[in-house]
Amino acid sequence: MKNNYNLEKIIDSLYNKGHTNFIVPKELITIQGKLNKKEYNIYKPYPEATKVILYQKEIPKIKIFKIVSKIQLRHQDILGTILSLGIKEDTFGDIIKYQDDFYFFVLTSLEEYFKLNLTQVRNNNIELEEIPLSFSTNFIQEYTSKEYIVSSLRLDNIISSIIGDSRKNVLDKFKNKEIILNYDENIKPTRILKENDVFSIRKYGKYKYIGIKKTTKKGSFIIEIKKYI
Repeated sequence: MKNNYNLEKIIDSLYNKGHTNFIVPKELITIQGKLNKKEYNIYKPYPEATKVILYQKEIPKIKIFKIVSKIQLRHQDILGTILSLGIKEDTFGDIIKYQDDFYFFVLTSLEEYFKLNLTQVRNNNIELEEIPLSFSTNFIQEYTSKEYIVSSLRLDNIISSIIGDSRKNVLDKFKNKEIILNYDENIKPTRILKENDVFSIRKYGKYKYIGIKKTTKKGSFIIEIKKYI
């Protein structure tokens, strides 16, 4: 019911305001199955954007903020801090790391709230510096790549290899909704990963499954996983 309600709100916003807020791929796919392609356009703030905006005639006003910090920050810490402020995920876009600095997109309606409230990340003072929107053409998602040897392509098995934890503890993470696959938290541990599936592990980060690199003589798989930076 909750997902249906959210989708109805997104579609109502498109019709009534002429645009949506930021939406994630799962929402986009569902909406594309409900609406005629002639009813909307898709705005990507940068070529590899995860969160996008649907609009009819005019793209809503958004801004880019650079997070100025004296210490090195992490994506998950920034996201966690923003969500802890009670800000809804559809009011801000992707958080991007570019040349050792983090940037994020925000609807101008929330601009002042961010300026007033997003002043620290993990007890470290930060500043928000507005950047020209045209700067987003420089953004390319950065990853680190690593190979793992796994006995199967089941999601629980691969996560166990990534975080170096027991299958029992990994299953607890599924029960606690700490695992999200393709922006869906209602998934089974036995799900077989497909190329380019994106999954998140709370407190560990966001990953993309690239695929099988090689099969060993004992029947195991050498797979490549990219971690979002």
